[in-house]
Amino acid sequence: MSIGTPHRAAIEAFNAASAKARPVSHRTIRAAFLDQNVELSLRLSETDIGVVLDRHGCDVFIVGSVNAEAGFTTEHLDA
Repeated sequence: MSIGTPHRAAIEAFNAASAKARPVSHRTIRAAFLDQNVELSLRLSETDIGVVLDRHGCDVFIVGSVNAEAGFTTEHLDA
């Protein structure tokens, strides 16, 4: 069974619309961090270079560790 031209156009339009990037809502971002027990807003530590803190001053992550786990080395970062 073949899909008729009007239906094929509708399916292609739906697929094209589904493939477009959509902005992530503020609520979604906040919920994702709360799921990890991190309360926003984030800030940089004033005493420990490369450390990101949450609203309560708890370490969220260390930039160097994230980069290393993602496979970035010093050579990659300088390029």
